[in-house]
Amino acid sequence: MNISAGLAFAVLFAVGGCSSDKADTSTAAAPTTAAASSAPAAAEVPAAAAGETIGAKGSACELPISFQTAADWKAKPIDLKKLGELAALAKVGDFTVVCEVDAKPAGNIGFLRVHVADGLSGAPAEHLQEFVKASIGKKEASNTEIADVQIGAAQAAEASWETLDKEYDMRSKYAAFALNTKAGIVVVMLSPLDEGEFTGMQPAYELAKKSVKIDA
Repeated sequence: MNISAGLAFAVLFAVGGCSSDKADTSTAAAPTTAAASSAPAAAEVPAAAAGETIGAKGSACELPISFQTAADWKAKPIDLKKLGELAALAKVGDFTVVCEVDAKPAGNIGFLRVHVADGLSGAPAEHLQEFVKASIGKKEASNTEIADVQIGAAQAAEASWETLDKEYDMRSKYAAFALNTKAGIVVVMLSPLDEGEFTGMQPAYELAKKSVKIDA
């Protein structure tokens, strides 16, 4: 990886929701459990045109789940060995980024990222809460909610939260859902560059959530 590519990768991970820092409980608002997701209902979000399906063997990313990506979004697996000293940026608590779906070809700046915590099992909401805390890191957080939901005909959890990164003077909004799989807990996170990108990228997130299937 050349220096410029490495710096770009580091910045996108730093401001796009991935962080190896532990949550700063003095600034990170504690997630609250809601009866329903705080994210807008799927009917309120414009439908995204479907692109490729990832997850199955031979697809762009082989995963414990499969889902449809939005048209023109490009998926690629994340190889920690190739990241070298930047590999720590692909860790979010116990979770590791294994695939990212890039929105840039579709005109947005950000990613859908798939994270896996190998061997973890149990209530998805509990693991998603820890994921959110780790993702927030030292940023200030607000409007953080987590809900038990049904996704892919299975018990799952969904979260939404907002952050203020004082270092970059940037406000961002995120959404994520968590599922139990045979490989461990999987979290799919919508990670836009900032809150302005969130609305344009949300249809791709809803498409992934609606189409997700767990590998049997």
